[in-house]
Amino acid sequence: MAKKLNLDLLNKIWTLAEQGTEGEQAAARNRAEALVKPHGYTLADVPDLLLTEGYLDDEPEPSAGGFTFYDMSNPAHQRAYARAERKRQVAWRMANRAKIDEVLARYGSEEAVFAHMAEEKAYDAAIKPFHKKGKAGQCDTWDGEHFGPTAKVRAALATVKPWPDTIPDAIVEYEYWEKLHDDRNIADGNNQYNYLSQGADFRYWALGDLINKEIEARNISDVIIRLRFQEASQGTYNDSAAILRNLERLHAEESLKPGISGAGDILLDRGFSVSSDGNAGDSENRATSPSNLDTATKRRAEVVRILQTAEGMRMPFRAVAQMVGVSPTTVGNIKRRIEKTVRQACRQ
Repeated sequence: MAKKLNLDLLNKIWTLAEQGTEGEQAAARNRAEALVKPHGYTLADVPDLLLTEGYLDDEPEPSAGGFTFYDMSNPAHQRAYARAERKRQVAWRMANRAKIDEVLARYGSEEAVFAHMAEEKAYDAAIKPFHKKGKAGQCDTWDGEHFGPTAKVRAALATVKPWPDTIPDAIVEYEYWEKLHDDRNIADGNNQYNYLSQGADFRYWALGDLINKEIEARNISDVIIRLRFQEASQGTYNDSAAILRNLERLHAEESLKPGISGAGDILLDRGFSVSSDGNAGDSENRATSPSNLDTATKRRAEVVRILQTAEGMRMPFRAVAQMVGVSPTTVGNIKRRIEKTVRQACRQ
């Protein structure tokens, strides 16, 4: 079993490797390599290893105005901050050497990791007509924006590849770009830059919005995928209103299926109803009493009956929903189906 690495000795040897005469430097490098090799390090790891362990790290000298941590213009603070960042990056690289090696092996070289993919080049070409160089001190823009893609930019991106129309398909493409970004971040030592080309970044950005709120969920599984995506984003994507809209619509659609039990309907206050002649009235004017609306089929039939009256067609969805004991969304869906049926009959 190899002895513990003598860092003090390594630091002295490395000082000679950096500052000695030409002959001393070569001999010191050989000694340093022999010292770290049994511990799984190479000569290239020595500077990072020493910096991580507190060597090569002189205390910053305060400027004439003194050292103030929050004074970003203070030269001493700038040096201290830069040194701390370098130590953080070095520590990350040392702890994640296996990840870095895996990424480099998968791509073949560091240059290949950062080379723009064919898709990136295609997306960049698609948005090029919208590019406007920023003035001094200002960012470049695409169709007037430099953060998210505008509708025109989205349309241009779709000429390369159509936008996915389901949440699972959007997730697959989103994760492709996310993986590419993460691979480049790992190879770069976790510097957390934006590693995608501008066109690909706009594509990645828009896919997030599609998953978060824009694509209509087809079923409960889609809603779960959307919610998990929002949770994983840790606040970046959090449109809870989209989740609620999905659930309300799916609930309403479920209640319209023949033979579905009414247990899933939202039971609201049935304060009043409508008589068969179209007049709102008290309980004695109801064609069907609430106690008899004990299935989803009966409730849907009651909604249809109300909406077919002159007054019922003018009533708010919520009022009809309260009368029958369903959701306003259910009333809206039934009304749209009635209107569609009428339009189709008129065209025949």
